[in-house]
Amino acid sequence: MAGAALAGLGLGPAAAPAGAHAGDGLSQPIFETMSPAVAGVTIQIAYSANYQFVVSNTSPQPLTFLADSGEPFLEIGPEGVRGNFASPTFYNSNDPGGRDTFPPQAKPGADVTPIWRKVSRQPSWGWYDHRLHPAESYVAAEIIKARKVAVLGRWQVPLRYGDQPGALQGRFEYRPPFGSYSMVQKSSQEPAPGVTIQVVSASIVPAFFVKNESPTPVVVLGGQGEPFARIGPKGGVTEVNVKSPTWVEVQQALGKDPSDEADAGAEPKWQQVASTPAWNWLEFRAAAPKNDPPQPVIDAGKTVTVKTWSIPYLIGEKRGSIDGITEWVPIAELQKRLAGGGSLGGGSKGGGSHTGVYAGVGLAAAVLAAGIWLVSSRVRGGRRAA
Repeated sequence: MAGAALAGLGLGPAAAPAGAHAGDGLSQPIFETMSPAVAGVTIQIAYSANYQFVVSNTSPQPLTFLADSGEPFLEIGPEGVRGNFASPTFYNSNDPGGRDTFPPQAKPGADVTPIWRKVSRQPSWGWYDHRLHPAESYVAAEIIKARKVAVLGRWQVPLRYGDQPGALQGRFEYRPPFGSYSMVQKSSQEPAPGVTIQVVSASIVPAFFVKNESPTPVVVLGGQGEPFARIGPKGGVTEVNVKSPTWVEVQQALGKDPSDEADAGAEPKWQQVASTPAWNWLEFRAAAPKNDPPQPVIDAGKTVTVKTWSIPYLIGEKRGSIDGITEWVPIAELQKRLAGGGSLGGGSKGGGSHTGVYAGVGLAAAVLAAGIWLVSSRVRGGRRAA
C-alpha cells in the first residue's frame, strides 16, 4: 500500500520518482492499460522499497491476479483482500527482493488448490510484483549519454476480473536524472520533556526515529487515523498495532508477510517490536513525490518545496505532529552541497544539538537505506520472482 500513484487507470503514465533514477541508470516500469477496462478499479505504480503495484477495487466483482506459473495469488474485491498462501508468488510479493525459500504448502501451478486468507478488510492492496523489476542491472551507456527518454522493453501481468481474462500492461523506460528529493523536519525534535523525534532524510523514503524517556506513552497514528505504534513510557517497550494498514506497509518493505488482517477500524492488537522505548521506521507518508516536478521547475534549476507532510501522534491526551517539507534539489545544487559539506536535508528548526543520539539514528537509517538499495539491485540484477 506504499506511496501515491505514478500512473492511474485512465490518467496516463507519469514519470517515476526522481530519486529512484537519480544516477542509478535503472529502468522504470510505466503503467499503460488494463484490460478489461473497469469503472471503480484504480491501478498505480509506486516506489517505496522497490517498484510496486497499488490497486484499489470498489467495483462489484473481484479482481484476481495470476502468477506466471498460472495460479491465482491475490484477490482484491468488495469484501476486501485475500492472499493465496499456497502460491510462492504471494510470498514473493511481500518482499522487495523476492525470496529463495517458501513454506512447504507453497507450490506453483494452476492445479494447486489455493489457500485463501483475508489480509485486509479494505478493498485495496500494494505488493512488490517482480515482473516490474527487469533482470538487466544497467541501462546501456549510449542511452544514458543521449540524455533522452528511451523505451527499454515491456511488461505484462495476467489477471481475471470476475470470470473475464485480462492483463495489466506497460513499458520500461529510462529517463535522464535531473535532481533528487530531500526531506526537512520543521517540527521540534523535543516536543515534550523526555521525548526525542528525528527525521533522517533520504531520496525516496525517510527514516523516523522516536525515543521516549517520559512517563507517558507516545502513540504514533497511522495513515487512516488508527494507532500505529506505541513507544514507551520510560523503562517500557515499543509495540505496533498489527491491525494497522500502516504497519502492513512497513512489514512489506522489510520483506515480511502480513501477520494479521489489516483493518484500520478494528480494536488495536499490540505486538512488541523493541525491548526499549526507542524505535525507527520507514515513513512512507513523508516519502518523495512519485514523479518529477513540472518541467518549468526543473528548467529553473533551483531548490523548491514540492510537498508538505504531517504525521500525527499522541503523548497521553495531548495531540502533536511531526511536520516537514520535501524539497526538489537540482543536481547542480546537490553537487555544491556535497562539495561544501552542506546539509542534504533532515534538519529541524526545533533547535538543539543531538550529535550523540543522532549518530546512532543516522547509522540505523543508513542500514535501512542500504538494505533497500541492495534489495533493489539484487532483483534487477537477475533473480526474477515466479
